[in-house]
Amino acid sequence: MMWRIFILYLSLFLVSCGTEQIDSPLQGYVESRQINLAPRAIGIITTLNVDEGDQVAAGELLFTVDSERAEAQLNESISAKAGAEARLANLRKGGRPEEIRTATEILREAQTALTLAEQTYKRTKNLVAKGTVAVARLDQDQATLDASRARVKEAESRLALIRLPARDDIIAAAEHELEIYIAAITRARTELKDRSLIAPTGGRIETVYRRKGEIAGPAQPVLALLSPDQKRIRFFVPEPMLPHIHHEGIVMLHCDNCADGLQGKITFISDQAEYTPPVIFTEKERAKLVYLVEARPEQPELFLNGQPVTVTLP
Repeated sequence: MMWRIFILYLSLFLVSCGTEQIDSPLQGYVESRQINLAPRAIGIITTLNVDEGDQVAAGELLFTVDSERAEAQLNESISAKAGAEARLANLRKGGRPEEIRTATEILREAQTALTLAEQTYKRTKNLVAKGTVAVARLDQDQATLDASRARVKEAESRLALIRLPARDDIIAAAEHELEIYIAAITRARTELKDRSLIAPTGGRIETVYRRKGEIAGPAQPVLALLSPDQKRIRFFVPEPMLPHIHHEGIVMLHCDNCADGLQGKITFISDQAEYTPPVIFTEKERAKLVYLVEARPEQPELFLNGQPVTVTLP
């Protein structure tokens, strides 16, 4: 008796497999993969420009979180950079104008004293030659002349030194400091940008998780965006039909109140077999081994999330 029942079930199974046709319609449904949007920086939501059901375009501002601290950090970095630039320019340029003017005046006074010392020495030398002045006076004037010449050389060296830029290692350190502040500005601007979020793609606002005044962050999404290009037609293919299903193959799509000639391209074929799930819209359930297949519709905007779709091979 048990063998007869087994043979009966086996026969029914073989018949059902044998009657599977290549052009048999396959039942599926539309699944939309939403994009959860959250700010990269944690903060209190200050503006929320959309609501559930709104259509948004790519690049549209959706919401912002408080940015006072980020703006202050940016302003502080900009001021620090300006100071670093001024210090570097000063090191490259040399001494300050006041220092250069002072050194120039000292050199001019030393040169004037040298001129006077030279004239005094010449007069004393003539007087010594005439026997009017003692030789000791000439020696004294010679010492004064030598000292005046030394002061002129010292003043010239000081002026040249002041006019020179700072040492290479000091300038390199100032340049490194400037680079640090430039990087701080970039970081502060990125931080400020991260406190507002624009739509990465066009689509429909499916869910608003948080409202104005609530705290949001990387782990607390604010919105769920449903983009048309994220819609897929999911259907299940019986094992005998697998040889006729190929990646990037074209399938025909049919749904209630839809235009004729809609197509989709196969983007995924599961390599894991499963039994016919109850969620697909079959006219009657059968225990059959099937494989999940996904297709991207050419006109995703014509399909609704969860909508039943009949799939056929062209």
